[in-house]
Order: sequence, then structure tokens, then C-alpha cells
Amino acid sequence: MYLWQFQSNRRICPAEVDITKVSGAVFIIFIPFMAGRSIIIKRIKRATLGIVAGIVMCELVLRIYNPSPATVKNGKLILPANQQRVFNNEWISKLDKKIFYSKNSLGFRGPERPGDTAGMISILTVGGSTTECKYLSDSCTWPARLYEKLHENDPAIWLNNAGIDGHTTFGHLLLLKEYILKLQPRYILLMTGVNDVELDQPDEFDKMSEKKINTSSAKALLKSLAAHTELGRAVMNYYQLKVSFKKGLVHREISLNKLVDNPVADSVIKNKLVLQEPYLKAYRHRLEQIITSCLNAGITPILITQPSLYGTYTDPVTQVNVSDKWFEKNAAGENCALMEKVLEAYNDVLRSFAGRVPVIDLARLMPKNSSLFYDFVHVTNEGAEQIAGLLLPEINKLIYSTRKNGVPASAR
Repeated sequence: MYLWQFQSNRRICPAEVDITKVSGAVFIIFIPFMAGRSIIIKRIKRATLGIVAGIVMCELVLRIYNPSPATVKNGKLILPANQQRVFNNEWISKLDKKIFYSKNSLGFRGPERPGDTAGMISILTVGGSTTECKYLSDSCTWPARLYEKLHENDPAIWLNNAGIDGHTTFGHLLLLKEYILKLQPRYILLMTGVNDVELDQPDEFDKMSEKKINTSSAKALLKSLAAHTELGRAVMNYYQLKVSFKKGLVHREISLNKLVDNPVADSVIKNKLVLQEPYLKAYRHRLEQIITSCLNAGITPILITQPSLYGTYTDPVTQVNVSDKWFEKNAAGENCALMEKVLEAYNDVLRSFAGRVPVIDLARLMPKNSSLFYDFVHVTNEGAEQIAGLLLPEINKLIYSTRKNGVPASAR
């Protein structure tokens, strides 16, 4: 074997090599290499300690004060109670500049529950963001407006808004188990559907309700571990926000004039609706569970279909035909006409329970008008007033359909 001498092209036989010189050269090269490696290891250790210290510090700070506290911790639904907040709205021009948001001692929006509810009609509204109306002031949400209208005619009515932004029917089941069944209201008004589209298992928010550590995969393990820390839950919430943003379900103002044309072929529409079938089956099963739990507890569930700005119509405010409109052109094939068909498939599931429990078809009652919505599903103050006005006669009919000695038979 030969060593190569790079200063010339002459091959050197091993017998000609001075071993002491070679070993010295290797030693001279090896020392700085080892020194550099030691420095790199020290830097990695320092960086790792810094990251760990930062994570611990963030966790401690979030445990002391979390501006967006988690509603689910270790399998228990935690409703932030006795809160009062003011949002300075600078991103949605259709809403008030200052938004007053509060939660009572139950963790709901609305008046405190009376000490003595005997003879009263107690109502809770349940749903996601379209029920909670987080970015409408307390007195402007549709549950608050409905309560005011009902209360004017009957002071013996108590109504609270138990909607939670981001909740699906998985979350509704948890809310029912942890809170509503214990409170025993006479009615719950359930507006649901939009958050359950293409959902056959708990989403990231709902998975945070699991007490156990999920070891089915490395990804599931990390998520279940994260759900047991404030920082982990904050990261999960941020991730869910990004997912919702892609679905168009976050709170952002939509200008119909700025949407682009994105025509969708009939074959794409057909395939999209076929895709919904297993999700619709799972959705029906969860609604069955909610309805059965309510009826067994003596609570009457009133189902409300989800209204939206999706559809095939010309908006009376902007004169925009929204049928083919969407946020951007995309190969996935999404537009307002298609999304209306998809959402209506979920509304049809609610309508199918009409022979068993009361169903109010708000989706068909609510006008398609951009002044009533600030995005495709969330309403403005005017839209909330419209919903309350549409629900009022239907609720009155259900509550006061049977009377005995001037007292509603349904009073509790």
C-alpha cells in the first residue's frame, strides 16, 4: 500500500516513511479537531439547557396567567368563570370597535342563575362559535337578544349562552356530561353542523379531553403529552386555529367583492358529496347520543340548523353572484355553491330528527344577506338580532303549546 505525497506525483513506499513524523502530523491535526468537537458539544448543551429553561419559564408564566385559558384539562371541561374582558376590535369593520365579553359564575354568557328555579323556564344554548358569538358584546349575541325578547313577555325565563368557540358535537357531549345534565335546564337550543363537516373522530380541541396518554403513534404520543401542559395546549390551539383558517371558519371579515371565481365541475361536486357519507353517519350517531342523554334527563333538545352565506344567489347588498366565488382559485374545487351543498347535507341530518324532537330550520329562514354576516357563518349584531327575531315565535310556540292554570306545562 502506498501513501500519496501531494507535493509531487512520486509514490512513497512505506519503508521510506518516517513514522515519528507521520504520527506527529496526525497528532497536530487531531488536537484542534478534538478541541473543536468539545466546543460544539458544549454549545449544544448550552442551547439545550436554554431551550429547556425557556419552555419551563413559558409553562410557569402560562400557569400564572394565560390570556386564552384552555377549556379542557386532563379529561375535564374547565369553563373560565367570573370573567370580564374588553376586546379592541381593529380587524372586522362590521363589528363594534369595543367588544364587551364576560362569563358568569357558571362559565356561561348571560345572567346568573336564580337561586330558586322552581316554576321557571330554564334554557341553555349549546353550539360552537356561531352560538357563543365571541366577538359580539354580551348584550348583542343572538342568545342574549332572544332572552330579552322572551323575558319581556315572561319574567320567569332564565337563558344562558353555553356556546364554546371551536366546539363540535364531541365537545357538546362532554359539556352535556360535565355541566348541563347537572344543571337540569328544561330546554337546550342546539345549533350545530359547521364544525362537524368531515369529522368522524375528535378534532385537536376535543382530543385534549382525553385523560390517558395515547401511545398509538409517535405523533399521538406527543399530542397527548402536550395536552397535559399549558404550553402544549397553547401550541395545540394555535395549530387548530391554522386548520380552521384553511377551512374558512376563523373570525375574519370577508368582502364578497374580493372573492375570485372558482368554478367547480359537476363530477367534483358529486365526489365531494359522496365523501361526506361516512362523516354524516358518524355525525348522526353523535346527535343520537346527545338527544338520548337529554331526553333521559328530562331535558328537551331543540335542534337548530346552521345558516350561512354559502349558496347560489345574488347578494342584495353587493350585487355579487356568490355561486362560483371563493377565497382563491384552487384545484380542490371549493366555492360557495359547493359548500352550501355540503353544509346542507349536515343540516339535513338535523332535519331528520324532526319527528322525535323539535327542529327549527334556521338555515332556510335566515336571509342570504352580507349585512347579516361578517364571514360565511358568523353573524353581525344585525344578524344576531335577525336570528333572535326568527327563533322567538318558534320558541314561544314550543314553550307555551300547553298550559295549565296559566303556567306553561314545560316550566321548571
